[in-house]
Amino acid sequence: MKHSTLMAVAAAGFAVSMMAASGPVLADGAQAFKKNRCAQCHTVSGKHTIGPSLNGVVGRKAGTADGYKASRYSKSMVAASEKGLVWDAKTLDAYLANPKKFLQDFLGDPKATTKMAYPGLKKEDERKQVIEYLASQK
Repeated sequence: MKHSTLMAVAAAGFAVSMMAASGPVLADGAQAFKKNRCAQCHTVSGKHTIGPSLNGVVGRKAGTADGYKASRYSKSMVAASEKGLVWDAKTLDAYLANPKKFLQDFLGDPKATTKMAYPGLKKEDERKQVIEYLASQK
């Protein structure tokens, strides 16, 4: 077997093994997304519902989602966006734990709030699962 063919076979095998290994993580994340009521207002399909789609949220500037009306975000989320908040694993973890407190701390404003009627996801392992799931949705 040629070296290039052998390398291609090895790379394909590695990719398949990584997808198989990530399968349970993504399944757990999708389950946690539904179990913790995220799916009541958000999708990962790109379609907006009550809240913006969370497809591609990791790496996206807060308070922005193509096709989602800016007026539907809270004033605090718009202010956080203007202040440069970008969603990554760290910011999502803090936000999902307690959205209102996160915005208050980020903005330095004890009156900051969100339009979500969601108190937060207290279980760290489930937050991690949801964040890994969201990171895979592009």
